[in-house]
Amino acid sequence: MKKIFEDFAKKIKTKEELIFYLEEIAQIRQIIFKDKDIPLSKKVERKVDGEFRKFLEISEKEEVISKNPGQQSSFFQELEKYLQSLPEIKLEIAFSPDDNSLDRISQWFEKELGQKIILDLIINPRVVGGAIIDYRGNWRDFSLAKKIDQLISQKNQ
Repeated sequence: MKKIFEDFAKKIKTKEELIFYLEEIAQIRQIIFKDKDIPLSKKVERKVDGEFRKFLEISEKEEVISKNPGQQSSFFQELEKYLQSLPEIKLEIAFSPDDNSLDRISQWFEKELGQKIILDLIINPRVVGGAIIDYRGNWRDFSLAKKIDQLISQKNQ
């Protein structure tokens, strides 16, 4: 089961995306016990994201997700717990990264930390360049703004 959850989590990079998928799971959990004879992927049609629906269809075909509503509910409860347990890194940067940059940033952190992470992005133009990083209570300022401030204060001394 963990492998399925890990594969699903690969598509989630930011806290915003995490919240979106947690809301999708909540939506699914409300529908599970309605119309028990209809496959779950059909019940959620037009109610959840197309990519999530594809995940459901594949999981149903491969019998990863049971036809039993009680077991489906347990599956999504466990998926929700897994996603909520992923560590977050607060990353304050000066620009809104495109998808390619976001992929590279996410992959770099995951390689360095050896685990899947969720980026909690804060866009702050005052950072100028570099980043301010907060991970599990460890805060580091690698921003260009900090270096500029240091240069100005040295010059004024």
